[in-house]
Amino acid sequence: MAVAISATSQDTWPPRVLVSVTGLALGDSVELFRVAGGDRTPVRAGEATAVTDTSFLRVDAELPFGVPVSYLAVVNGAGEYTTVPATYALPGGKVAITDAINGSSAEVVILSWPDKTYERQASVFVVGGRNVVVAGDLGMWQGDVELFVDTTAARDNVVDLVADATEGVVQIRQPGGYDGVDSYAAVLRLTERRWSQDGSDPRRVIVLAAAQVEGWAPALEAQGYTLQDIANYYTGLTLQDIADDYPTLLDLAQGDFG
Repeated sequence: MAVAISATSQDTWPPRVLVSVTGLALGDSVELFRVAGGDRTPVRAGEATAVTDTSFLRVDAELPFGVPVSYLAVVNGAGEYTTVPATYALPGGKVAITDAINGSSAEVVILSWPDKTYERQASVFVVGGRNVVVAGDLGMWQGDVELFVDTTAARDNVVDLVADATEGVVQIRQPGGYDGVDSYAAVLRLTERRWSQDGSDPRRVIVLAAAQVEGWAPALEAQGYTLQDIANYYTGLTLQDIADDYPTLLDLAQGDFG
């Protein structure tokens, strides 16, 4: 069977994509990349030096929205296989803050993000009336991001996401078209501010003291559908119902249980 690659959008919020490479031979090496704006970005946990199955599947839960995205598989360092570019939309018109590793997410409005501070680690020595500076590289940005939520459930969602974030890191993504928003950030502090002093008003401003980072450790794999998702989807039915819909393990792995 010839090697082929496919990308299937899963029924989740925010959308994520299941990338499947099939037709491999045991022992093949595979590298998966996301291609957007001419840049190749490795898909999380998307490298195998010697596959133990004829299919290789990975979930991409970090793709940008509103721009053409394709996926590329490099097999044995030479053969390249690619998908047709597709543009994925972020439904709802708000901003997604997510943890790709544990699969959690929150839907918010960015109320204010006025400053990004880039600081150089440096020491200043006064020598003979002159300043002598020993300096390193200019660092990545730090700043406060003000988020708006209008329900208690949305507030709890943001707080829980930040509290349980893998390595303390979240990803910020918007529907597309605004430069400088999509990023990874370690949340150093969270401040909750009431929108009004009316005790019945659930609206909140949540301020994240954030420091830009490169993302989670590359070896960590993104969360896909779990056995519980499958059980919930087939509530009241039997294993035979699952087998009727997905006759092979590959079919089941590629299933949509949103």
